[in-house]
Amino acid sequence: MKKNRDLPIVISAFVLGLTSLIGQILLLRELVTVFYGNEMAYAVILASWLFWIAVGSYVAGSLSPFIKSSVQAIGILQAAVYLILPATIVLSRHINEFMRLQTGEIIGIIPMSVLSFVLLAPLAMLLGGSYTMACLFFDEQEKGEAKTYGIGTVYFWESTGAAVGGLAFSFILVRLFPALHIAFFMGAVNLAVAMAFPKRPGWLFVSKMILVLATVIMLLSGLIGKIDQWTRKRQWRGLDLVAVTDSIYGNIAIIKTGEEYSLYENGLFSFATRDDLSSEESVHFPLLEHPGPRQVLLVGNGIGGSLREILKHPLTRVDYVELDPKIIDMSKEYLPDKYTKLLEDGRVRVFHADARWLVKQTPEEYDVVIINLSDPYTALINRYYTQEFFQEARRILKSGGILALSVSSSENYINEETRAFLRSIHTTLKSIFADVKSVPGNTNIFMACGQSGVLTYDHQVLTDRLKARGVQTKYVREYYLPDKLSPDRLQYIENVLSEEGALNTDIRPIAYLYDIVLWSTHFNTGFKALVAKVQYLKFRYLFLVALLVFLGGWAFRKVSGTAPVSLSIVTTGFSEIVFQLVVILAFQTLYGYAYYKIGLIIASFMAGLCLGALTARHFISKKPDAILRAYKIAQLAIVLYPAVLPLVFVVFRDISVTQKMVGVFATVFATLPAIAGFIGGFQYPLAAHILHSFHSKKERSATKSAGFLYAVDVLGATVGALLTGIFFIPLYGIFAVAFLCMAINGAVFLLLYPAKLSPDL
Repeated sequence: MKKNRDLPIVISAFVLGLTSLIGQILLLRELVTVFYGNEMAYAVILASWLFWIAVGSYVAGSLSPFIKSSVQAIGILQAAVYLILPATIVLSRHINEFMRLQTGEIIGIIPMSVLSFVLLAPLAMLLGGSYTMACLFFDEQEKGEAKTYGIGTVYFWESTGAAVGGLAFSFILVRLFPALHIAFFMGAVNLAVAMAFPKRPGWLFVSKMILVLATVIMLLSGLIGKIDQWTRKRQWRGLDLVAVTDSIYGNIAIIKTGEEYSLYENGLFSFATRDDLSSEESVHFPLLEHPGPRQVLLVGNGIGGSLREILKHPLTRVDYVELDPKIIDMSKEYLPDKYTKLLEDGRVRVFHADARWLVKQTPEEYDVVIINLSDPYTALINRYYTQEFFQEARRILKSGGILALSVSSSENYINEETRAFLRSIHTTLKSIFADVKSVPGNTNIFMACGQSGVLTYDHQVLTDRLKARGVQTKYVREYYLPDKLSPDRLQYIENVLSEEGALNTDIRPIAYLYDIVLWSTHFNTGFKALVAKVQYLKFRYLFLVALLVFLGGWAFRKVSGTAPVSLSIVTTGFSEIVFQLVVILAFQTLYGYAYYKIGLIIASFMAGLCLGALTARHFISKKPDAILRAYKIAQLAIVLYPAVLPLVFVVFRDISVTQKMVGVFATVFATLPAIAGFIGGFQYPLAAHILHSFHSKKERSATKSAGFLYAVDVLGATVGALLTGIFFIPLYGIFAVAFLCMAINGAVFLLLYPAKLSPDL
């Protein structure tokens, strides 16, 4: 009977985790498209989501004494998800319209933050509140230790649902259905679960049944598909939207302006079919610098014109790498044949793979490698601008081979933010290549060669090669080259780059922070000034944070005996998000970006969380006298765990080692997130039990303790996502951040003594 009584709550907690993760991913993808995929957008969106989850959980915990029936409350909250989740998706696509922004206009950090916090608040608070209400069910039904055992049950099944949600979205949903279809489907699932909660069938039950059936009909009839396309068109209002679709890597849209087609990825401009100047400059300068290129590797954006320009040279082979196959599929379907028929040229081989991984392991060698990607505005793209990648690229270059890449700059005046960005790229290239030259302009073209004497600024040499190869161009030709390579232009860029910049590496990806700062200069914000101050802050000063944590915890312990436990949950939340970011960054760097495998990393973390919660439930029910000792051991584990993370880079940085130890490599990346998740999942139920035991005489409910801990856990993760993703990793590097986590958690570990926090433990 007891199991039958608990079953609806278990299902509700599972669906809650499922909805939370899928909803988070859906809205992250939608808002990243609106905010043009900047790294700041990820941090702001994630922080907003976590913040409101925490608020919803805390508010529900505070209101728990006034809730007459947790069952009815859960039914109402989950039914509300049916309306709020799809509505939030639709509203996100109308942000530009509400803000009266032109399509393509960049949104500043302040409007971005405000919009994210306002838009995500209703859904995130519903989900946070639902978790606390599920805990309240056991608080109402159970007595003594059974209360916190029940809370552990909720935590376990919510985590299980999140793990399943990550796998389901990565392997099934995103591959088969558009975002709005997924949102309505998840809403209907929540509504169906909510139908189990009325004490007796009535008008509310019938209403929910009608809505579920209506949703099924809308899905089958294609009505939701029409709504989806209509909202997409509103998102691109004022422009001729040819097609838009979601792939596993993001949103792809094709726009037509007259006879020109433009492709956007996640809201960011990728290429235009008639942007001949950009295509010619990015291709012909490096190819003309080489005396006789035969094999070329092109990474990204070939269809817009780069591939066409490359094939004008007498080459034998072009290997074109495009991660997302849907870009080529959509181009073939919607662009005129003249733009895609080049893919049928016998000299062209197309690879749908992560270019970083391909460069690591390919046995091929090339005369010229052209990186035709956008600026490193995310850690993901920054992987192609690091010292390690340049070393890998040099390995596949033939003697006298050239690496070329293009980044944003300025034609006549280069401001301080752009200078710091360009100097970082230039210094990093110089650390690997003997000769590095730059062609200035609105786009700065860097060319690097491991052999001195190959690269030249002599426009006559380049003009002679152009004519000898019979290459026909509009811009890069005899009258254009002398002006582009004029002595005053070259002297100006050389003066800018003469000062050494910060080295951009895999473990300290600072170039993407510089790019974010450069992006922020479009707006009147203090972000640029903040970064300018923070980047001169020595890392050793951050250890003062650990000291402040210790002193603050010591002071609060005199007010509340459980303050160290609450504080440990905050620092664990902070550390867990850091661990996820570091593991994903390590995976991307060492293996390459594969969406479904990153989904596996997240699922591994959630699986560890589930196992940890299950183990904690065993301690609560079978070994109550060992709870505090087990909690201290868990805290010690989270102190030591970060020391393992740097070893991953040290051991697997060499591709030959990775290939020889591929089984070990796979095991490590499957296990690391699970271990981190296990520690967090183990700590939370034990902390809830400790707080409840300590405050039981004060008649503080287990639900209030659970809601409070869930809130501070998520708030710690919010702070971790913002500080680590934006500042700590790019400024100080992964190793330093790992040691910072050790210091902060070590301070909390010391606070967990004396041995007893309450007479009951």
